[in-house]
Amino acid sequence: MMIPCMIAEGLQVYIGDRLLFEQTERWQVGAGDRVGIVGANGAGKSTLLAVLAGRLEPDRGSVNRRGSFTEMLQLTGGRGDAAVIGLNSDEAAMTAQSELEMDKRWRANEPLGSKELATSSGGEITRGRIAALFGSGAELIIADEPTSHLDQVGIIRLQQAFKAYNGAVVFVSHDRDLLDAVCTSILEIDEGKLTVYQGGYKDYQEQKAAEIARRQFEYEQYAAEKARLQQSLFELKQNARSRKLNPEHMSPMEAKWGQDARGTKQAKLDKFGQSIQKRIDRLEVKEKPRKAEIPLFDAHAHEPCRSKHIIRLEAVSAACGERRLFHDIRIGIKPGMRVAIVGANGSGKTTLLRMMMEGAAGVAKSPSCRAGYFRQDLQLFDDSRSVLDNVRAASNYELSHIRTVLARTLFKGEDALKRVADISGGERVKAALAMLFLGSYNTLLLDEPTNYLDVFARERLEEALNAYPGTIVFASHDRRLIRTVATHILQLEQGRWLWTEAGAFEGRRDMSSASAGKGDSRAHVASNHELASKRLVLEYELAEVVSRLSIRKADDDIEELDKRYRQLLAELRGLKK
Repeated sequence: MMIPCMIAEGLQVYIGDRLLFEQTERWQVGAGDRVGIVGANGAGKSTLLAVLAGRLEPDRGSVNRRGSFTEMLQLTGGRGDAAVIGLNSDEAAMTAQSELEMDKRWRANEPLGSKELATSSGGEITRGRIAALFGSGAELIIADEPTSHLDQVGIIRLQQAFKAYNGAVVFVSHDRDLLDAVCTSILEIDEGKLTVYQGGYKDYQEQKAAEIARRQFEYEQYAAEKARLQQSLFELKQNARSRKLNPEHMSPMEAKWGQDARGTKQAKLDKFGQSIQKRIDRLEVKEKPRKAEIPLFDAHAHEPCRSKHIIRLEAVSAACGERRLFHDIRIGIKPGMRVAIVGANGSGKTTLLRMMMEGAAGVAKSPSCRAGYFRQDLQLFDDSRSVLDNVRAASNYELSHIRTVLARTLFKGEDALKRVADISGGERVKAALAMLFLGSYNTLLLDEPTNYLDVFARERLEEALNAYPGTIVFASHDRRLIRTVATHILQLEQGRWLWTEAGAFEGRRDMSSASAGKGDSRAHVASNHELASKRLVLEYELAEVVSRLSIRKADDDIEELDKRYRQLLAELRGLKK
């Protein structure tokens, strides 16, 4: 029988006098469990992790942790806060020492020294922190948004490490592909309730849909039976009321005799009425399932573009210091396309989007192109003004329509009057998207639009983008968003670029139908494709070797694995040159 490494019972957490969430069923986690925690923004996911890790005492209930565990907090600000909790001093020292060595293998590059961490990118810091997690040897890992700042290759490597880990993992993530690939169960926080569903994210969705359908059916049965009984009671009372009136053609004596007879019948009717009322009172009340309030972004404000190409990139190049980001990009983006720009952190995705927006050298925009730009840093608001005022300033819509759309994006009533400076990151994203969809644009340039959005908001965003009648160019690491929305892929990698039909792009694995923009030779395309394909094969093998080195098994030949690791690293460096 599996010995659990953590047991949680009867948890209740309040924010002031408001119940944030409560647990009604005992929950335990054991070796091999991979538990993904999901819920809307503000539902209490990070708070729950704090309770599980012992950083926050619940108002009721208990968490019993057995054995060692390590925790990774959300990356905030520059370096963020990393915590290793539940390890003794020797274990903590070993974890700190292993971070550099593990980070070397994780990143397939030289490790960062402790002094360099202060100037490292978010992705580099995240990789180092993840390396510390898996190097700790803890029986339980608790992680809050471990994919934050990771590119697609980093997410895939994290996914492989999660699968290979011998201990248990409890983590919050909005990456639905990761939740599907690694989770053995999903813990949902919804309407203040903690509920565990078995399987990955798709299994959770199916179980949740079935549960809602069952609740809807039970509510309809309850409502129909209650309505039937209430109608019977109403008719009974109407009948009883009519019996109380004396017929005009009766004499007083006849009326008295009639009253006696009616009194007997009235008593029977009253008794029958009381019986019906008792049946109504005894009905098991079924609450009507709450329809989730989800952001529905209005895509109506749109002026179509009549040109063959809405944006053309003609020999577009960029560099960062001496490092080349991309060179001689030549593609045409037609009206209605949905182009995903993908690539590792630092490959130039944001730079390229900004160049498109600003009309930099080599960027030709159609005269009818009206572009709206979603910046990753969300610096498009006047923070001193309200959400409503910011949206009104960017829109030609009437106030009533703006209010309606904001209400659909969860800014109802007084919430729309909040100062932008006082709202959360997720609310800023929704407000920014509302500004774009309410603006008179026919082209959207979106830089990481899913940042800060929970899984449910991401699904609604996908629906809105697919319904949008204009052109969309977006940079994202969200694999499901890319797969669901994109019609074309522009991949940036090591200074090179690749233009691909979306059907040929599946998690950076299939690049077989790649084609170049106008002006590129077939030889250039073939060379690009061959290099990209070979690099992908090597990277995936390297990720597998790194995973086996990180999570060593008794039958592994460490010397052989280390030798192969160095060979793969040398081959990849050769390709870069």
